[in-house]
Amino acid sequence: MGLNPMVRLVGRGCGRAFHDGRRGVVCRAALTIAAFSILLLLAVTPVLAQQEVDLRGRVRTSQGVVLSSGAVARLETDEHELVAEQPVNTGGEFYFQHIPKRQYILTVTAEGFETYQQALDLAVTAGTYIVTVTMSPPRNTPHAKPLPPALSDSQAPKEARREYEKGEKALASNNLGEARTHLAKAVELYPCYARAQTDLGVVYSAQQVYKEAEAALRKSLACDPGYVDAYVELGQLLNAEKRFDEALPLLAQGERLSPDSWQFYFESGVAQYGLKHYSAAESQYLKAQSLNSNPPPELDVKLADVYLKEDAFEKAYGKMQEYLKAEPQGRFAPRIREIIKEMESKGVVAGGAAVK
Repeated sequence: MGLNPMVRLVGRGCGRAFHDGRRGVVCRAALTIAAFSILLLLAVTPVLAQQEVDLRGRVRTSQGVVLSSGAVARLETDEHELVAEQPVNTGGEFYFQHIPKRQYILTVTAEGFETYQQALDLAVTAGTYIVTVTMSPPRNTPHAKPLPPALSDSQAPKEARREYEKGEKALASNNLGEARTHLAKAVELYPCYARAQTDLGVVYSAQQVYKEAEAALRKSLACDPGYVDAYVELGQLLNAEKRFDEALPLLAQGERLSPDSWQFYFESGVAQYGLKHYSAAESQYLKAQSLNSNPPPELDVKLADVYLKEDAFEKAYGKMQEYLKAEPQGRFAPRIREIIKEMESKGVVAGGAAVK
């Protein structure tokens, strides 16, 4: 049956009339699509999860200073096909989520530094792979003046700093076990070592030891309330545990400290969605998109999911189309194509040329 361009849901819910009088049939179809797609759009099957990995990067200068802006991470396959490109956040970090397990080439560029490139074998990696990128100034160029360190850095004794540096090197090699040992020793020697506590929390999270991760991150914030990295990490952890009410005020504080960091708004959107505050979730996701010159396509999926919850089917349709343009072979692509086809066949949206 062809699409009827006059069939369109007006406003929210099913209380308004449809132009062709088929209100009851189309409305029930619309609600069925919304309810069904919400359950599956963002779901990951166990088989799919086993075939994917997350890559998380931390960009520092050779002096250990966080590169909080200007650096761009580019991920390509070993055949030099672009997978994704992303600027670092204000914490000097980048995230590539749900990428297929295989070999990659990571390239990081920043004005005033030599290009960094590293081959990564993620074919047998499980969970999250963490890489520390060290950017070096051009040869024969004097080092840039370091930015202010974390509040507790200068107060940490030499032995604690040595253990932290060993832990950082282990993290750079994705040796989580060794990193955990050295970072735990660093905070044993100096419990208020905020940077070490945060990185220990990162390691615990990657190892799915969440209680210990939360304790380390909260200790970091208690010691240095201005250390932005800890807000990002703890907000992500609380969202993962569906503790959305706790996550929101923490993320709001992070936004105040670092208003240009899109990850805070993204995580706030996750929390608002979890609390069924869909309008607020939409606002946060849109803010995250506006702050990122190359936002992750998953944001389109998140927004489509919000719009489906609000019965804003045309907007959801548009966002799903945008996702397919960005990632035609992405992890959500098969399910999104099914939803688009069903929406068009039921006349829920006016329709248009679908992305194949």
